[in-house]
Amino acid sequence: MLDKYSRELEVKWQKQWEELGVHKFDEADASHPIYSIDTPPPFTSGDLHMGHVLSYAYFDFVARYKRMNGFNVFYPQGWDCQGFPTEVKVEAKFGRGLKPEEFRKHCVEWTHKYIERMRAQMVRMGFSPDWRHEYRTMDPEYCKKVQLSILKMHGKELVYRGEHPVYWCTHCVSAIAKAEIDDLERDTTLNYVKFNLASGAKSGQPILIATTRPEFLHACVAVLVHPEDERYSALVGSEVEVPIFKQKVKLIADKDVMKEFGTGVVMVCTFGDKTDTVWAYRHNLKIVRALDERGRMLNCGEYNGMKAEEARKLIVEKLQAEGLMEKREPLKQVVKVHDRCTRAVELLLSRQWFMKVKGHEQEIIAAAKSMRWVPEFTIQYLIDWANYIEWDWVISRQRVFGTPLPFWNCGKCGKAVEPAESELPVNPPELGERKCTHCGGVAKPETSTCDCWVDSSITPLVIAGWPDGKHFGQLFPASLRPQGTEIIRTWAFYTIYRSLMLTGKAPFHELLLNGNVLAPDGKKMSKSLGNIIAPDELIEKYSADAIRQWVALSGALARDRPFRNEDIQHAQLFITKLWNSAKFVQMMMEGYEPDAKDSAAGAEADAKARTYDGELAATDKWILSRLNRTIETCGKGYEEFDFHTVINAIHEFTWHEFCDYYLENVKHRLYNPEIHGAESKRAAQFTLRTVFYAVLRLLAPIAPHVNEEIYQELFAKAEGHRSIALAPFPQADSKMVSEEAEKKGELLNKIIGEMRRTKRERKMPLNAELARISVSLSADEAKMLEGMEADIKAISRAREFALTTGEFGVACE
Repeated sequence: MLDKYSRELEVKWQKQWEELGVHKFDEADASHPIYSIDTPPPFTSGDLHMGHVLSYAYFDFVARYKRMNGFNVFYPQGWDCQGFPTEVKVEAKFGRGLKPEEFRKHCVEWTHKYIERMRAQMVRMGFSPDWRHEYRTMDPEYCKKVQLSILKMHGKELVYRGEHPVYWCTHCVSAIAKAEIDDLERDTTLNYVKFNLASGAKSGQPILIATTRPEFLHACVAVLVHPEDERYSALVGSEVEVPIFKQKVKLIADKDVMKEFGTGVVMVCTFGDKTDTVWAYRHNLKIVRALDERGRMLNCGEYNGMKAEEARKLIVEKLQAEGLMEKREPLKQVVKVHDRCTRAVELLLSRQWFMKVKGHEQEIIAAAKSMRWVPEFTIQYLIDWANYIEWDWVISRQRVFGTPLPFWNCGKCGKAVEPAESELPVNPPELGERKCTHCGGVAKPETSTCDCWVDSSITPLVIAGWPDGKHFGQLFPASLRPQGTEIIRTWAFYTIYRSLMLTGKAPFHELLLNGNVLAPDGKKMSKSLGNIIAPDELIEKYSADAIRQWVALSGALARDRPFRNEDIQHAQLFITKLWNSAKFVQMMMEGYEPDAKDSAAGAEADAKARTYDGELAATDKWILSRLNRTIETCGKGYEEFDFHTVINAIHEFTWHEFCDYYLENVKHRLYNPEIHGAESKRAAQFTLRTVFYAVLRLLAPIAPHVNEEIYQELFAKAEGHRSIALAPFPQADSKMVSEEAEKKGELLNKIIGEMRRTKRERKMPLNAELARISVSLSADEAKMLEGMEADIKAISRAREFALTTGEFGVACE
């Protein structure tokens, strides 16, 4: 018998599901369709947070729903182990002075530690991956496939090494991709500096230039004005002398100069920002290396080796001392920062490895359009990003904990030397120099590692067994890619690109996009702000099933939503209501067994509501009609990933229609069969069983633990499924839907509702006896009420019942 509800039952079922193999993908099953989910592998640099919980709960709902609909669900779970997030944490603990092999060892240990913690949190949330297919991007087999994918793309001339301006984080000391950059507004200073014209009719006269980066004066290679700026049109072609460093540069006209900013004259430095790179290549200007990889000054005399901030201060002081600073003004400026460390990034000329994305934008967009995006509008994020790409993807990182780039670089001919596929995975620095296969020269090992998105952008290929796995054709493309909107420009974009280049196919059939969880104040949850809400604390206070319902209630498909504690409280109250209802149903079902006339034959037919050959009461027909409408709503909601509609439909039906009305309306039939008849009791029992079993299955994908416990106690013996997770999802039966039955039921409930209101107003117990209940109805309503008079008397506990014609009204005596 069901006893008191306890959170401990969740842990019990999490263990038993694993022992029973409920969530396993059956490789040998050829009779059921496969549904494969390319789950996001989270960075293993910290615990799960509520954002993880929200996104992972979404596709766990899908996995559970699909299993109940007869799919053989392939649901692996991976871990994105390598890259900046982990290195930053390990550096913070151990510093930067470790040897590479020792540093990597600490990174691996750190990663294993957090995988264990995060896996335990996933299990505690009731997530249902098949842990036999767990993968880690740092494992040799995964590394082998990443390197193989790079070699195949290199063979197609889609991967190349070149020297170009790249975004560079001087804090992390590595190249980074544009997709890893955020915009940050900050306060800075606009400096108005006097340059001197060194040639032309106005030679020797000053020209004023406004700049936020006076420390880059030594890297100034040109001065630009707008061609239609009449103030300077006569000076185009003149030479200008740069203050302090004295180099002479050309004054050039360019249409992209903003006449309204500063003085309308701009200095081109290599490279102060992205526009400088455009101008430098457009006008074939000299490239001066202004900074080294750690942000220290280069090629600037006495300032060499200083940090840029220190050099700026001294250069400003010198300009002021020499009368070359006209004025300084405060300025709000948007700068580029690395999304991992939030430090400002620079543009440096660097030799790096690239993937050739430029030229493939329309292929990527076409592939994206061939897939279903939920919500539909989110595809525009990818289209906008694809149309905005200016450079190829820089895939090399100057880090330690990453997949090694599988190349040796020849110092003689400049070409790359590849390892044999049989050697993979390789770590070139450990293997030393090799002979160049192109010219016979000495090829040095590549020391850079891969951008972590290089690893994770082949997840749908890896989980499917690429390149020659037995089930690859069945598992690729993946049925579903669930992910956050904030990584459309990275994970989605790069995955589509890589899959197209390696297989010629789009990698998924559908994408499910979720938004972020915000703190209750509407701000992004952040450890630095101290507004993180940990799922572990909420599980201990409420339950995993309550948190899972909160996810569904949030309705956060592709939208950011503030966290609301009230939603979890509401969900926990619903669990209590469901549990108490189950105890009542269990008690009322004692002695009842479905017989042949009450049930359909076969497990597949069990998905539909069972039929009853006896006489059902009006209230039975009403609740069964409402049930089937709810089943239809929930089925459509699950198919559309509209979990908000699903959970609200379940709550509304179960709480307000089934519990508030139906259970109360049939108690007299269940308690007093000697008065109302054994057949009436059996009809009520049939209806109770049918409705409650369906409700459990509707809710099971969202709140699996409490539903499993109730199912095992009330239904498992008769139904025969070893878990509710494997029971068939209810299918709406149109023959059970009746507008007439619903109108009758609503009228009955309206009368009963008025009777209850009267008793409450008189401070009478709801089970208090009444001498008489009088109901006034229209002629049509009176006809509709025929046959329900006895039920009204019994429910209201009235000795007499009177019906009159007129406006609606209920009087209790």
